[in-house]
Amino acid sequence: MEQINEQHPHGGSWLREIVFGLNDGLVTTLVFIMAVSGIAAAHLVVVVLSEVIAGGISMALGGYLAAQTEKEILDHRIATEKYEIEHEPEEEHAELRAIYQWKGFQGPLLDRVVSYLTADHERWHRAMVHDELGVVEDERINPWSRGLQIGLSFVVGGLIPTVPVLLMLVQMRWWAYGLTALTAMVLGTIKGRYTHKSPVRAGLEFLVVVTLGTLAGVGIGFLLHVD
Repeated sequence: MEQINEQHPHGGSWLREIVFGLNDGLVTTLVFIMAVSGIAAAHLVVVVLSEVIAGGISMALGGYLAAQTEKEILDHRIATEKYEIEHEPEEEHAELRAIYQWKGFQGPLLDRVVSYLTADHERWHRAMVHDELGVVEDERINPWSRGLQIGLSFVVGGLIPTVPVLLMLVQMRWWAYGLTALTAMVLGTIKGRYTHKSPVRAGLEFLVVVTLGTLAGVGIGFLLHVD
């Protein structure tokens, strides 16, 4: 039997938080290094590491609060669907029927499907949550997980351009840019695997963001007369 190579990998829902945290950590820290690289090397290490840790904590808390708010809104909508099934069954029945009509069900088949789904309130509720709200049970929002993903990704991303600072390399700013640019290209390749964009195009988009961040950092450093 001929083996079929699937061209669209499953998953990727985790990618948004990881890429968001990594990219923010990379660019924020790179801009920071470019802006304050005139500080004495020993002090620069402490300052940059403090920025990375503080940024990671801030991003984790921000990610948690954003996810918690999203979860509360979604939970309210799910509870509303349950209430409407109990107290407004005719309207919910019509909504479910319209959903399956839109999916292409017609005639007796449509009647049987809707009758089956509405015969049990729990099954009816799951159908409304899935088909009207677009919620899959396995993809429910976990605020703690999302916050940790974003926060840890920020720290990992922030540590990459920090390596030349820790090693006190000559021309550390440009080493930091090079490492960040390379990481951005890798991120773009990974992103391209889960999107319609080619890995090269996705990588170049990340590289443009990193380069703009570098220029912004150099400009800020110049204005502050740090160099």
